[in-house]
Amino acid sequence: MEKMEDGDSLYLHLHKLSSVATKEEDVEHILTSLWKTRRTGLPSPLKSRFQSLLDIPSLPQLDPVLACLRSIIRKCVHENMSSDELLKLFPPDLSLDLQTTLITLLLKYQIQWKQDDLATTEQHSLPRTSVFGISGPPSFTAEVPTQLWPRQDDTNGRFNHNGFEEPTSMIAETAASVFAQHHVTALDNMVREVNM
Repeated sequence: MEKMEDGDSLYLHLHKLSSVATKEEDVEHILTSLWKTRRTGLPSPLKSRFQSLLDIPSLPQLDPVLACLRSIIRKCVHENMSSDELLKLFPPDLSLDLQTTLITLLLKYQIQWKQDDLATTEQHSLPRTSVFGISGPPSFTAEVPTQLWPRQDDTNGRFNHNGFEEPTSMIAETAASVFAQHHVTALDNMVREVNM
């Protein structure tokens, strides 16, 4: 086996998993819990449980172990690491049982975690649009009645040019006019064609 990569002293914390090296279900529980809580962090009760499971004296001593495992999970998912590449991350004197358990579980979940990660990334990158596929505040589009939208075939427009209309009505019509001209031209054209 090749020597552990330089600068990866974080992975020396894998030795602290030795107490569960032969218990694959415990290691699996830790890895899957870390994946599920990758955006939120582990809740305190789970941290305490892992501290007890790994026989680590205090919670602050558990944090580097969890950081080490999270780093390996990220590399496994984002760098598409093979078993040989993962082995290079492990300390050379890590028990063979623990190496085998970690490699088996990381490769078992690699595809599922990649799919989860891709789905989450796509979900966060989807643009938010209204029902009509136009940008703008949805509440505003829902509150502006279509009869306030100006029709270009109406020579007098919808405004009283002498300025005697009520100010609130004028503001509402002006806002609707600006909104319609800049954001719903296609929708306005459809309304005009229907009314012709």
